[in-house]
Amino acid sequence: MKAAILAENLSPAPIRFNKPMHARFPLLIAVLLASTLAPDVRAFGLLDPFDTQAITPPRPLLYPSADGRFVPCKPLPAGASYGVIEVVDLALCQNPKTREAWANARAQAAQVGVAQSDYLPSLDGRVNADRYRIDSQNANQRSASLTLSWLIYDFGARSANLEIARQFLSAATSTLDSTVQNVFLSALQSYYNAQAARAAVIAALESEKASRESLSAAEVRYRVGSGTPADRLLAQTAWSQATLNRIRSEGVLKIAFGTLANVMGLDASQPLKLVDIPRNQSGGFV
Repeated sequence: MKAAILAENLSPAPIRFNKPMHARFPLLIAVLLASTLAPDVRAFGLLDPFDTQAITPPRPLLYPSADGRFVPCKPLPAGASYGVIEVVDLALCQNPKTREAWANARAQAAQVGVAQSDYLPSLDGRVNADRYRIDSQNANQRSASLTLSWLIYDFGARSANLEIARQFLSAATSTLDSTVQNVFLSALQSYYNAQAARAAVIAALESEKASRESLSAAEVRYRVGSGTPADRLLAQTAWSQATLNRIRSEGVLKIAFGTLANVMGLDASQPLKLVDIPRNQSGGFV
């Protein structure tokens, strides 16, 4: 049930391509003039004249909760317990695979804008100012030039390059979707494997405790003469086996925590604290 709820909260990544090129000519001409007359185009708010942000896939994350208690991509404070939602959220936001796939998709969306820029005219403006001194006399010389070039027809090369860029963007978006699904599944598997390893350690501790009590009872019976050396040896062997199982379970737990931290984009040696395993009315794990 929790996995289904989390899957519904994943951000979609639709692709909606831009408006036709001719509808953007006035804005693009303004960008050219602004880039020629102003050293910093950011002052005009025209960093993305082709609106490639509209075709860029959104960042992989979970939707924030309506009550504001859950904020995506926000690390928990030190010592806090991680639940399944927090684990999946950090995995989508910080896992190197999702970050790389999202960066590739953003870069490919920018390449679509680069391909669209081939339809624009090229405007080259230059201003020169020189000062001369000849025979104790000063002379100033100024010149300005503005060159406009526009490729009208290129036998379909620009449209082909634009279509190639769009197809690469579709491929990058599909790769991002596949990566998000794989990381999402890996995060869930790692979380529940870690919880299962915790339960195994708890069970191993209980078994070791029971074996130790059985060994103590066997030693008492041997000292009072009601037990045999074989009974004491069997109890000691059972206790040693339970101790070995507990050590193995603790090793498996450390590996599970390291795998979980790796999926979450954290250091594998970073200590993690998970929420308590729910128990049923009889005291067992659910």
